[in-house]
Amino acid sequence: MKKNHFFPLLFVVPLLGLSVSLPAQQNFEAGALAVASAYHGASVSAPAATGSIGFAPGAAGGLFVGQSMTNRLGGELRYLFAHNDLKVSSGGKDTEFAGHSHTFHYDLLFYFAKRDARIRPYVAGGGGLKVYQGTGTEQPFQPLSNIALLTKTSQTMGVADYGAGVKWQFNKNMMFRVEFRDYVTEVPKVFEPGLGANFSGLMHQWMPAFGVSWTF
Repeated sequence: MKKNHFFPLLFVVPLLGLSVSLPAQQNFEAGALAVASAYHGASVSAPAATGSIGFAPGAAGGLFVGQSMTNRLGGELRYLFAHNDLKVSSGGKDTEFAGHSHTFHYDLLFYFAKRDARIRPYVAGGGGLKVYQGTGTEQPFQPLSNIALLTKTSQTMGVADYGAGVKWQFNKNMMFRVEFRDYVTEVPKVFEPGLGANFSGLMHQWMPAFGVSWTF
């Protein structure tokens, strides 16, 4: 599997965001997210077959704390838990294996309305760490093992994310939001290529979300 080497650079974004936010001591926000999670996976080429690897759709949730640093710029630290079973597909057949992930990241948010606006559309981008975990029971023989093996392993790797959303100030201290994010990583080692098989592409986790938060 060909490796991508840009993910270590993702940690520059959180460090820059934190350095900007340290002097400010107001307009904080803390809340929770309800999320749906779906993946666009990677492709697999094997000597006698082709297919794809990825994750089945699932539910997710998370917590976040954020800060408005200027009228247009904010920062947000976030944790997400997602339940998505590992999946390999080929020739109209699928095999799944229980799994989930933990994501920790920091984003910069750019707002299209000023801080005191009731409705604030925004775009966001950043990066951090993602932990993939296969949690199923391994079998002596796994269907489609010539394409890929789904394994009970864990791997921590860099993640990049970007997206957009809208915040709505419901009252003085309560805020609602809707948003969409794409989380991008290399193929994790919970997938092992079959004999002579190769993976190509990146993992994209698509996450529409609804959130509620409190400002202080």
